[in-house]
Amino acid sequence: MTIVLFKSGIIYMEYFAIVNTIWIMGVQERFLFITSIFMNNIRGDNIMKKITIIWLLFMLTILTGCSNANQSNNANNPRPALTKAQINEIITAATESVIVDVDFSQIPKPDPAQQKEINERMRYLGENLKGKVTIENRKIIVARVNGEPITASDWYWKNTNKIVQAKYKNKSIPSNTEILNDLIETKVISSTARSLGLYPPKEQAKAYIDDQRKYMENLQPEEITILIQAWGISEEEYFLLMEDVYADSLAKINWGVYLDKYENNTPDNEQGYAVKSPSWIDDDKIKPLVEKAEVQVTSEGHQLGISFNDKDKGVNL
Repeated sequence: MTIVLFKSGIIYMEYFAIVNTIWIMGVQERFLFITSIFMNNIRGDNIMKKITIIWLLFMLTILTGCSNANQSNNANNPRPALTKAQINEIITAATESVIVDVDFSQIPKPDPAQQKEINERMRYLGENLKGKVTIENRKIIVARVNGEPITASDWYWKNTNKIVQAKYKNKSIPSNTEILNDLIETKVISSTARSLGLYPPKEQAKAYIDDQRKYMENLQPEEITILIQAWGISEEEYFLLMEDVYADSLAKINWGVYLDKYENNTPDNEQGYAVKSPSWIDDDKIKPLVEKAEVQVTSEGHQLGISFNDKDKGVNL
């Protein structure tokens, strides 16, 4: 994905591999740099805000597990209920912040050496996802967080990505506890969005998936083709497997818009999801929810070596 930042008439461009790639080419470090420029230059430039948020959503997607969320049991929500009009306003604002027309001819591709490295990583990722992140494993529940299911596919997706990241960044592989806590945080946010009536409706999810298909058709990123081939799935299966990844990411965006509008006391002229992305939702908003979360590991989860202790909740925050 391309981020175009305008400053003193100079255009800065940074390539980010489209949809659902792992953290590659030191992108986490570049993210901090780009963000600092972005926050100094976005005011008043709505198109640039939207393009930047698309990029941030792609990054979030990689850190989000596949889920097939059912109705949350978070019934004792102290927040006042939103009206239907307020819910529609939030969802519309969130959708408009991540779906935007882009001139694909202006999106550069990596140089051959970079592309080769990206392709190798995507091939390795796909080979390790094969037979693990599958349609069948979406049906196997390994844990529940406030009623939101964590599937076997969720677990394998998160675990495999962490292994690949560790391999290419020379870092230690995180423990099962750390991986589970990442998934708990994701599902707590989805649970909170659902309790507010902000879990993405079918129309919002479909609009986003259609937008991703458009990017695939226009850019035809070879690294994604290599990923899908190594994974041993079709393009249709790819989008089916990613449906719930997108839904959890959109849930976080919707909640971020809600916080920005109703709880963060943001000035009216600065409101909007682009001002503060959901990746910057303060820990003081997330940590209390994680600490109160009801987490249950199923027998299928225990078979995968997943265990849970209340004292381990929130160790990643």
